[in-house]
Formats: sequence, C-alpha cells, structure tokens
Amino acid sequence: MKKIIAVALLSVAFATPSFADDVSAAPANKTPAAPPTHHKSGHGMMADKKSCGDDQGMGAHKGYGVMGEQGAEVMMEPNVTMLSALTLSAEQQSRIRQFSDQLMHDNWAKQGLINDETAKLRDLYEADKRDPAAIGKEYQKIFDLKRQMIETYLDAQNNIEAVLTPAQLATLKELRNKMRHMHMHPMP
Repeated sequence: MKKIIAVALLSVAFATPSFADDVSAAPANKTPAAPPTHHKSGHGMMADKKSCGDDQGMGAHKGYGVMGEQGAEVMMEPNVTMLSALTLSAEQQSRIRQFSDQLMHDNWAKQGLINDETAKLRDLYEADKRDPAAIGKEYQKIFDLKRQMIETYLDAQNNIEAVLTPAQLATLKELRNKMRHMHMHPMP
C-alpha cells in the first residue's frame, strides 16, 4: 500500500510542469478575442507522419497532445515509471515523498500566480487597443513564474537522485537512455 501511495504522489509531482503549461495557456473564464499564435494546438505525442506530411513521426510535433505542450520530452525525466522500476528502501521512499510533497506545495502556489497573470493577459488581449509593451511585460511575469517552477522541479529531481544508490542511479540512467531511444526510433 505504501508503494502505491508513493507512486501516486510521484506521478502528480513529476507531471506538474506538464499540467502547468496546459493550465497557464488556457483562459481563466472566457475565450480571448485574439489568442496568441503560439497557443495553437499541435499533434503532440500522437503525430502521424501520414496525416501531417512530416517524416519525423510520433513525438515530432509540439502541441497539446496527450503529453501536453512539452510533448514526449516529459517522459525523459526520472518520473514515476522509472522510479517504480527501482527497488527503493523505506527510507528512500519516505525522502522521495517529502521531496514530492514540497514540489507540489511550491508549484501549486506558483501555478495560482500563473493563473492570475494569465487572466490579466487575457484582459490585455481583449482590450479595444492592445498594448504590446503591457502584453510583453505580462508574458515576462508568466515566463518568470514558469522558470521558477522548472527550477523547483529540477531541484526536486536532484534531491531525489541524491538519495539513490550508485546502482539505482545507473539503472535510472539506463532507463532514460531506453526512453530516449524509444522516442527517437518509434515503432510504426
């Protein structure tokens, strides 16, 4: 039961950056009159070279597919699937849960701020005359908050990896390499 709880917590914690991008891109209460062009949806993880004319295949496009704006790249991180492949001691599980809880706490607060700034951005886009400088400043606030979330996420990853044994780190590295290879050479 403890392993299931640990896996559930880790899956939420490591998925937070992906969900953060999707939530921050969505308008708070209503559709913006003129959405920014980079918010167009793409093929995401489900890209099919036959349907889009691109030879790169699955995972080649960024968009709001199954994996969110980050596409398949989020799977290259030491996520729940990879950590669950390791044999973790009770102490390691406890420490990882602590890091995961702290990550969720920190990023949850930042996500709330991103939602607030996104609502302001929506209002700026809906103005009769859009102010490029004000819109740019609002985007900078959002980008700074997202950067902070990414840094917090990377700190949590580093902390988690610090509690792993050399053998577990080697296994994790091997799993990452397999994931990269799988995404670089998808099966037809």
